[in-house]
Amino acid sequence: MEKLAERDTEEKTLAQVYGECSLGGRRLVAIEGALASGKTALLASFARDAADAGATVLEATASSFERYQPLGIIDQLLRGCRLFSPGADLEVRALLASAGGEGAQSEISSSILGLLHGAFQHLTDSPLLVMCIDDAHFMDVESLQYLLALMRRMGTAPMSIVFTYCPDMGRDSVQRILQAEILRMPNCTQLDLEPLSETGVTTVLEDYFNLEIAGRIAADCRHLSGGRPLLVHALAEDYAGRIPEPAGQWRPVAGPAFGRAVLSCLYRADPVVLQIARAMATLGEFRSAAVVARLCGMDPESVARIAASPGVGGLLEHDLLGQPSVREAVLGSMSQKERQDMRSRAARLLHHKGAPALVTAEHLMRIGEPVSWARQVLCEAADQALAGGDPEAAVGYLERAHRECAEERERIDIAARLTDVMWRYDPAAVKSYLPELVAAAEQGELSVRQSVHLVRCLLWNGQVEQATRVVARLGDDSHAEDGEEAVPYAEQLRRWLPLTYPGLASAPGTEDVAAQDAGPSAPGHRAAAALGAVLRGDGEAGAVPAAELVLREALAGAASPASSLASLMVLIYSDHLDKASVWCDALLASMGETYGLVWNAMLTAARAEIHYRLGDLANAKRQAHAALALMLHESWGAAVVVPLSILVRTATAMGDPGEAESYLDLPVPSAAFGTLGGVVYLDARGSLHLARGRHDAALQDFLAAGHLMKLWEMDCPSAVPWRAHAARAYFHKGLSVPAGELLTEQMSLLPSGHPRTRGLTYRALAATLRPDERPPVLLKAANLLDRCGDSLNLAYTLADLGHAYESLGDSVQARRHTHHARTLGDRCAAALLPEPPAAAANEGAGPEPLGESGPPAGRLSSAERRVAELAARGSTNEQIARKLFITVSTVEQHLTRAYRKLGIRRRTQLPSAYPNSSHDHRRPRAAR
Repeated sequence: MEKLAERDTEEKTLAQVYGECSLGGRRLVAIEGALASGKTALLASFARDAADAGATVLEATASSFERYQPLGIIDQLLRGCRLFSPGADLEVRALLASAGGEGAQSEISSSILGLLHGAFQHLTDSPLLVMCIDDAHFMDVESLQYLLALMRRMGTAPMSIVFTYCPDMGRDSVQRILQAEILRMPNCTQLDLEPLSETGVTTVLEDYFNLEIAGRIAADCRHLSGGRPLLVHALAEDYAGRIPEPAGQWRPVAGPAFGRAVLSCLYRADPVVLQIARAMATLGEFRSAAVVARLCGMDPESVARIAASPGVGGLLEHDLLGQPSVREAVLGSMSQKERQDMRSRAARLLHHKGAPALVTAEHLMRIGEPVSWARQVLCEAADQALAGGDPEAAVGYLERAHRECAEERERIDIAARLTDVMWRYDPAAVKSYLPELVAAAEQGELSVRQSVHLVRCLLWNGQVEQATRVVARLGDDSHAEDGEEAVPYAEQLRRWLPLTYPGLASAPGTEDVAAQDAGPSAPGHRAAAALGAVLRGDGEAGAVPAAELVLREALAGAASPASSLASLMVLIYSDHLDKASVWCDALLASMGETYGLVWNAMLTAARAEIHYRLGDLANAKRQAHAALALMLHESWGAAVVVPLSILVRTATAMGDPGEAESYLDLPVPSAAFGTLGGVVYLDARGSLHLARGRHDAALQDFLAAGHLMKLWEMDCPSAVPWRAHAARAYFHKGLSVPAGELLTEQMSLLPSGHPRTRGLTYRALAATLRPDERPPVLLKAANLLDRCGDSLNLAYTLADLGHAYESLGDSVQARRHTHHARTLGDRCAAALLPEPPAAAANEGAGPEPLGESGPPAGRLSSAERRVAELAARGSTNEQIARKLFITVSTVEQHLTRAYRKLGIRRRTQLPSAYPNSSHDHRRPRAAR
């Protein structure tokens, strides 16, 4: 016989029975086992081997659908057999065909028994007659009675009946006959099939995998399958097509084949078993016997008895039905209407039984019919889903609750709550609910808290006009009924609006939204006060300690993400970049997705800003891209300027203006320019214009940024050093006077501290001085920038210092500082360091009017001018590169631009543009 895992004893017994019957005699073999225990496989193996040995094998399979068909099993056994005479054959066929219409017979008919006796007696003329009946517990009673009667009358005819059955399954009358008569017959042998051991499971798995893998996964497979051979094969089938890595961590997973296998077992059980399984699969985790019984219309005792039945063999256990593939297969066995009806009844039953809201809500979400009590359950489930870290489910529950609402007041409350949750994860998705909420706010139907959340959503999505109307509405007395509960939210708006949307801060009603001060102890109020002090430059001495206190509270869960971000910006704008780095990393590590994608994205963008200010361009670019990737571009709303500004500045510094331009091509809401982020965007765009030689456009952006910061009374040079940048634009235009005025003004605005901003100012200020005055100022700038850790601007400053020494003829100091600058620049991933402007070179001639052109040579940048002068004197490109510490390629680029601006075509025309270039080679460069 075919080899089966751990069935040696049973196979030997069947072989022995076959041998005894072949010598003459009648034997019965009853193979008992639970569903999926391998009974069918053992019976099929015996039937094949018996047929190969020359026996006449008759096979039949009983079914729950045919258990009331009289003589149905005998009909299967005899179908296709040639009987002892054509007349008898026709008579037997007629008998079996008419048996179904006569109904069950309580007594054995002698005529029918005689006819069947003749048929089976004829079939025993072969060496051995073997009848194999699978799932005998579903046999019709008539077939079982006649087969027993025939066994008593066949004499010494060589015949064996082998059948399989599940205990406690099928018709009670059939189980009675099996237990009381057949199993008690002296010629009956009973075989009980046990689940496979871990060794047996390994044997099965060896047909699919090598010995090492089979041994490694055998224990898990046995746990999932319960040692049922059919389910072990299904697990192996699921696992065979899956090759996870690394190999040492492979684990079996119950997949589609496993689900189908369990469902096939349930189909072969009593229909009530499948009914119970469907109820359990529908109920999910919350499936006590009492609830399952109610859903099936049964009593709990019957459900418990069936589930514990030996024949069912644990197929209704939680560990098995709880597998997703099994649950999916069982639910898929019902039609859509059946599933809807089952879920509808389950939802009502669970609600009646007081089940957790999350459990009931799962069913409510899958039925289409309205339910009067659904809103309360769904809102409660949304709270539980948020607490459990599943915002997507919470949004789904609230959306369904919003659709279920018939009462307008409740509908508005749910819409307000839904937008609050949804904004944290997908701000663009709230847009469809905003018109309804704006209308409610204008009618005075929103509380102050709801109105404040609405203003945030509107402003984020660039709907400034609507936000202005809501803010104005907050100033009247329509919210007096909110009482003291409204104060914290009104105060929150009053404090934060000037910092986040200063362009809207002066809207009517803003000053009157708070009836009283909610107290300075709240972390949000302290964070807003600290940030406001830094941006206004007014009493910021305690801002950094206050910000760090809020950040400690945030890590303890006592401060909001908005307070955390504001406190982080206090450290950044105060040039405490080392502290900002540590706190930002700690916040990102601790927050995870607790506060949603919006705050995660904003903190990631803040980390990119810190990297940029420290000169780590590669990580700044990576973090800015990471921030953008957390949400769709549309979901960023007006805040999209925050990561885009970083990317523009980073790409510009890395020498890729084309990439920087591509970021400027991305759409930006006009509302963004009512925020500080919009000012930073203008400053970043101006820096790109400056790098590309578009000095007028750069100056326009820098001055526009400055105008807004002055207008909003938050003219903080460390936040946006627009004066230093505008001064450089003036330098390139040869306008040193306004440049110097801007830098003097910036220096006067700087409070104590702020080493980075002070260093940037000193660097820009050095360009307005005579060559011999520049080194001390640049050294001071370098010390400040080195102290705060800004490697990029330190590299720029050292490059300026190298050029200053080179102009003074000190080549040793020039080479040392230039080499250090290039080393730092490479470490920062910066492109070729920019040449310093030489505005002071023409200081005696007076500034060039903005927008007017000077002589052709005056239109060259300082770098282009130096290269052109040396080329006019006859220096080769290689000599110019060595003298100016730049590459030959850079020399060629400068010359190409110089030719175009001077209106010449070749190198030999340069002396005419610089008539004095051949005289007095030793005079200082700045005087030429």
